[in-house]
Amino acid sequence: MAAEQDPEGRAAARPLLTDLYQATMALGYWRAGRAQEAAEFELFFRRCPFGGAFALAAGLRDCVRFVRAFRLRDADVQFLASVLPPDTDPAFFQHLRALDCSGVTVRALPEGSLAFPGVPLLQVSGPLLVVQLLETPLLCLVSYARWGPGRQVGPGPGHRPPPEAGSLGSRRRSADFRARTCGAWPVGAERWAGTLARASSSRCSGFRVFGRGRALGGFPALTAGPLPPCSRSLIATNAARLRLIAGPEKRLLELGLRRAQGPDGGLTASTYSYLGGFDGSSNMLAGQLRGVPVAGTLAHSFITSFSGTEVPPDPMLAPAAGQGPRVDLAACVETWLERVCGHLGLGVQEPHRGERAAFVAYALAFPRAFQGLLDTYSVRRSGLPNFLAVALALEELGYQAVGVRLDSGDLLQQAQETRGVFRTVAAQFRVPWLESIPIAVSNNIDEEELARLAQKGSEVNVIGIGTSVVTCPRQPSLGCVYKLVSVGGQPRMKLTEDPEKQTLPGSKAAFRLLGSDGALLLDVLQLAEEPPPQAGQELRVWPRGTQESCTVRPAHVEPLLRLWVQQGQPLPPSSPQLCEPLPSLAESRAFAQRSLSRLSPAHRRLEQPALYQVALSEKLQALVDRLSARGAL
Repeated sequence: MAAEQDPEGRAAARPLLTDLYQATMALGYWRAGRAQEAAEFELFFRRCPFGGAFALAAGLRDCVRFVRAFRLRDADVQFLASVLPPDTDPAFFQHLRALDCSGVTVRALPEGSLAFPGVPLLQVSGPLLVVQLLETPLLCLVSYARWGPGRQVGPGPGHRPPPEAGSLGSRRRSADFRARTCGAWPVGAERWAGTLARASSSRCSGFRVFGRGRALGGFPALTAGPLPPCSRSLIATNAARLRLIAGPEKRLLELGLRRAQGPDGGLTASTYSYLGGFDGSSNMLAGQLRGVPVAGTLAHSFITSFSGTEVPPDPMLAPAAGQGPRVDLAACVETWLERVCGHLGLGVQEPHRGERAAFVAYALAFPRAFQGLLDTYSVRRSGLPNFLAVALALEELGYQAVGVRLDSGDLLQQAQETRGVFRTVAAQFRVPWLESIPIAVSNNIDEEELARLAQKGSEVNVIGIGTSVVTCPRQPSLGCVYKLVSVGGQPRMKLTEDPEKQTLPGSKAAFRLLGSDGALLLDVLQLAEEPPPQAGQELRVWPRGTQESCTVRPAHVEPLLRLWVQQGQPLPPSSPQLCEPLPSLAESRAFAQRSLSRLSPAHRRLEQPALYQVALSEKLQALVDRLSARGAL
C-alpha cells in the first residue's frame, strides 16, 4: 500500500479531517451502487486574491502525499460508525476499511505556477465515493495552512488508540552551520531567477545567517495539526506581491512565526513565503525540514538583560587572522567610545552601559558576525555610539560587523539618519566598509510602509515582515472550491442564480497562449478530447465574462496541467503512484520567480490591475450553452 511504503505520508494523511456530509454522501453513493462510478472533480478559485490579477499555485506536494497515503484506519471507521445512523449496513464499513486511492488520478498546475480564476489547480478523477471523500482535505491543503510538523491529531482524552496507531519518529536532518552575511547561502541553495536575479547579489543582508537545512528524501515528516485560516497559495501570492513592491534589490525576511496561527501555520507561512519570493525566514524548523535559508539578529530582551555591571568570564579576543596577542575587547570598546562620542558631540556617559555590555557579549560570541539592535534606548544617543564603539574595536582586530537593525519609530527617517552617521564616521576613522553596512528594519510593516521603505534613497537594505505576510490580513482565505465536472463519462454542470458560481462541465485541458515575445496572451480551457492549440494557427475562443468570441494566433502554446498521480501506472517501489518526481522547494521557488517575471506590468500592478483573460474553446462554450439550455440535465 502507498501509505505503508511512505510512513511520512501516512502521518500526514488524516482522512477524517473532513466534513460530516462527505461521510453521509459516501454512504449515499454506496447504498445507490455508485461507489465505483468514474467521476472527476476540479479544484479552482473564482477571484484573484487581494484585488490583484494573479495567484501562485502552491500545496501540490502535500496534496500528492495525502492522496498516496490515504487510508481509513480502524479507529477512523469506528468513529464514523458512531456518528452515522445505528442501522447503517455493516458492509459499508467493511468497504471503507478497504478504501484507498489506487484508482485515483491527479493532474495539477506545478507548484509556483501562475494561476488564474477558473483554471483548475487540481483535477482529481477516480471512483466517485473516494474522490468525493477527498474534497475537504484537499481544500484544506490548497486553500489553508493545514499541514506541518507538529503533534499528531487523535481522538480525545481517554481514547485508547489501536495497536498500529502512534507517533511517528521524525527523520533526522542535517544542516550546514556556516556563517553567510552577504546573501551567499551554503552550497546547494538555488540562485535567483527572472527579474529577481539581482536580489542575491545585492548588499549584505545585515542578518546573521546560520545555513540552509537539507531535508532527507525531499520531504519533511508531516503530521496533522490545527487549521489556521491562511492558504498556501494565498501566502505565496501575498509574498509575491510584497516582493513586487520591494523590488529585486531589497532583501525580504519572513519573521512571522510568533504571529502565525499555530505551529503548523507558522511552518506553512515560512515555506510558502520563501516560494513567493522572500529571501529567508527566522523559522529554524522551516530551515531544517524545508531547506528555507534561516536568518536573524537579536532581541531587545538580550540587551535589557544587561545592566553594565556584568564581567565577561573571558573578555579576551584574538585577532581575526589568528596571529598576535589576545585583546581585552571591553577595554578596547571603552577607548573607542570616547572617540566616537567626541565625533558625534555626545557625552561619554550618555550611551547606555547595559546596552554596550550586551553588544560586547554578542561580539565575543560572534566576532565575525556582529550586529546591533539600535533602538532599545535611543538610536542616536545610545544605540549608534555603542554599536560603533564595538564595531571599531572589532575592526582593529580584523573583524567586520555585518549590520544593524531598527525596530521602532519612523524606520525610513531613522535609516537615513543612521546611514548619514555611518558615512561621517567611516570618513573620520578611515573605515570605508562602514559606509555601506547593511541596515535592516522591522516593526509591523505592511504594503504601504514597505512601499515607503523600498523607495530610492531609503538606505534600507533588509526588511523583516511578520504579521502582514503570515496572516494575510487583507484576505484570510483564497476561497477555493472543489466541483464535480463529470460522472460516468457524462459532463456535469452546476447552475445557480449567481452566474459567478456556475461551473464548467466536462473533463478539460488547459493551455497558456503566448506571443512571439513570450508575453502571456491568455489561458484557454477546452474539452480533454479536443486537439491542443497549435502555435501559429488561428484559434477562436470565448473569453469568460463576455458574450462574444474573438480570435487569437499564439506564437507559443504551453500545456498547464501535468500528470502527477495515475491509476494503473507501473510504479517504482520507492515511489508508489508518483508519475514524476515532485520538484523541491528551491526548484518551485525559482519557477515561481520566472513565472512572475513573465507577467506584463499591467497584470503585475497591485492596485487596479488589468485582468488576465481566461477563455473557453468553441466546443466547451457550446457544451456550456447546451447544458444551460437543458438545465444541466
